Amino acid sequence: MKRSILTLMAAALATIPAAAHAAALKSATAAKAAKTTVKKYKGPLVDMRWGPVQVTVYIKGKKIMNVKAAVQPDTDRSQFIDDNAVPMLHDEVLQAQSAKIDSVSGATYTSEAFIQSLQGALKKAHYKAPKN
Repeated sequence: MKRSILTLMAAALATIPAAAHAAALKSATAAKAAKTTVKKYKGPLVDMRWGPVQVTVYIKGKKIMNVKAAVQPDTDRSQFIDDNAVPMLHDEVLQAQSAKIDSVSGATYTSEAFIQSLQGALKKAHYKAPKN
């Protein structure tokens, strides 16, 4: 009986360093995750012919995670154009991971304002596009 209690105690003591190591590892992982949170940067409000555009970019580490554009079109026609162009511009930015994107045909003013505001947001973020 004494032997089995000693064996159990030794086994329990042996797991303490492993548990402490696991806790330290979990803490280090949480600290690293906290350092790589998503940060938000707003570009300038760019007034164009059909209403202002302002882009907000979300960056985690060295990656563009999301892009949102606030547009305030002044006509139903410009609303239609923005509703179609902004999602395309969004996808282009996420794919290119930079402001070096093509304009959307038929939405030149929106595209130019979007890109100009995006460039301002990326400049605030001190963002450098990854090399391909």
